[in-house]
Amino acid sequence: MVQTSRRTFLKTSVVATAGATMIAGCLGDDEDLTVTVPFGEGGGTDTFAREVIGAAGDFYDGSITFENEPGEGGLVGTQSVYNSEPDGSRVVVFNPPSTPTSWLIQQPDFEIGDMTGVSIMGFFGYMIYANSDYGVEDMDDLIERYEEGEFTQIAGQGQGTMVDVVARVLRDDVGLPWESYIDYEGGGDVTEAVMGDEVPVGIGTDTGAEAGVADGRLDPVVGLVSEGSGVFPDMTSFDEQGYGSPGDPVDILSQLQVSVWAPPDTDRDDIEQLAEAIEDATETDEVQSFAEDSGNVVSYGGPDDADDLLASVLETVPEVVDLDEIRADA
Repeated sequence: MVQTSRRTFLKTSVVATAGATMIAGCLGDDEDLTVTVPFGEGGGTDTFAREVIGAAGDFYDGSITFENEPGEGGLVGTQSVYNSEPDGSRVVVFNPPSTPTSWLIQQPDFEIGDMTGVSIMGFFGYMIYANSDYGVEDMDDLIERYEEGEFTQIAGQGQGTMVDVVARVLRDDVGLPWESYIDYEGGGDVTEAVMGDEVPVGIGTDTGAEAGVADGRLDPVVGLVSEGSGVFPDMTSFDEQGYGSPGDPVDILSQLQVSVWAPPDTDRDDIEQLAEAIEDATETDEVQSFAEDSGNVVSYGGPDDADDLLASVLETVPEVVDLDEIRADA
């Protein structure tokens, strides 16, 4: 397993559906599993899930199929899995505190806290990036450009999602004076919009921004997690640039734990079979190379860790975010 000194949230321990990828397991297809990624193709969660759970196919007693079912900040795909039979045939990947915060804001007709934890797979964080044509240097430069009217818009995932919440905190508590929040279905869509200069600045994951930075179309502006970014180790963090501090709302809300969940009441044997396969996958050369080459943090946590994480998020986010105000504006 790739070792990391990063703290986890609250100290708790690519293709669309039509082109789903099939990964043959080692003992046939008696335990076929569909992994739902409730975000668009090519975003941070999609990339991470396909790398790690894809490698778990070598240890899983069956076959693993991926599908993307985006919408409502991860809630569409999550609710679809929630409502499916608890027979071990479906799981969903989302990233506390992001999708649970969307659930708290949008209040859909299902209880996300009743989902069954399978595993925590790793960590990534939010960042601010800009179209490289503008040459934005850092947070000071970015704020000045908004104040002078060069920029008025900022891009992120849909209204009432975690990115929307982070953008509001940056505006209201930090002083980033954007005027229009331009929302997109998924993180991949946000990066495409910024790379194409539909919107000059966006908020997304470091994993999702990696390809755009590598080909010179995006500039990292600031990492929103206090402990920095493994993907962009030279990018200074929010607190290093003089905005905020470790443990403040921006830091807490921007730390995403990539985790796997099954429908409520899924049999423990089914949960443990997949959890063990994921744990084995995190120790493979393939996944360790992915972590080392990309800077993504891969770190395994079991079913109980995932359950504790979700409970902690649902308790803590309302303490740092005015959910009623966001609901009124969304």
